[in-house]
Amino acid sequence: MLVTVYITTYNRQALLKRAIESVMTQTYEKIEIIVADDGSTDGTHDYLRELQDQGVLTALLNTPGESKGACYGRNKAINLAKGTFITGLDDDDYFEPWRIATFVSSWQGNGTETFSALFDSVVEHRKYGRVDCYNTPLVKHEDLRTANLIGNQVFTLTANLREIGGFDELMPALQDWDTWLRLSKAKGNIININSRSYIQFHDHGSTRISEKPAAKIRFAFERLKDKLAPLSFLEDAYITYTMYSYGQIDTKFAELVKMFFGGHFRRLAQIAKRTLLK
Repeated sequence: MLVTVYITTYNRQALLKRAIESVMTQTYEKIEIIVADDGSTDGTHDYLRELQDQGVLTALLNTPGESKGACYGRNKAINLAKGTFITGLDDDDYFEPWRIATFVSSWQGNGTETFSALFDSVVEHRKYGRVDCYNTPLVKHEDLRTANLIGNQVFTLTANLREIGGFDELMPALQDWDTWLRLSKAKGNIININSRSYIQFHDHGSTRISEKPAAKIRFAFERLKDKLAPLSFLEDAYITYTMYSYGQIDTKFAELVKMFFGGHFRRLAQIAKRTLLK
């Protein structure tokens, strides 16, 4: 069965080449690649047009310098996809060669009645070394109401993402978390194949969510809370705790009180330490 892999990119040509090559060298052969460029001005358009002319991929190109956001590109790719299955890749990450084959065999081995998607543990390379993340074996919708336990990619039926309306283009951050929430609510649990096939590097110098402006992060969390309403007090406190994992978030007394009564004393200690070090 055909698997579509979508990649969104913006002014990261060197990293994008690595990402595309990691898809082209998959042990699973029936793969369609769609790359949505968000208005790059670094030569990425010419590079993608060349690959499209060679039949390697389909390129979706925004006008240079006019960004419409990653979710816009993802949704265009989802609507264009020909694959029975679909998964994504960020342009600054890459796949291990066995990723797609393992997803397909795991899907066929599990059946389709009790789950909506698969995901895999992530290997993050940080300044202080390697960290294995997102190791929860099975994630239910109620688990996702307080934290993103999945990461930034899933493997699912293309029809599933279309049915839930794809990604929310109004979310400036947390787009993946929001999508997995809606997917799990509509279609069921999300299972971890636990093969550590998704690789991230955090020291390449490009922007990640941890570096986005505080106003955008806060807006995204408030929008997420609105979607999840009504929230219990403990759910609200836990999401607030998650929001304060981003060091650029400005401190508000009422939120500190909420975390205190929610029992998140460790986060309060971290905030106090950050405040003293400023």
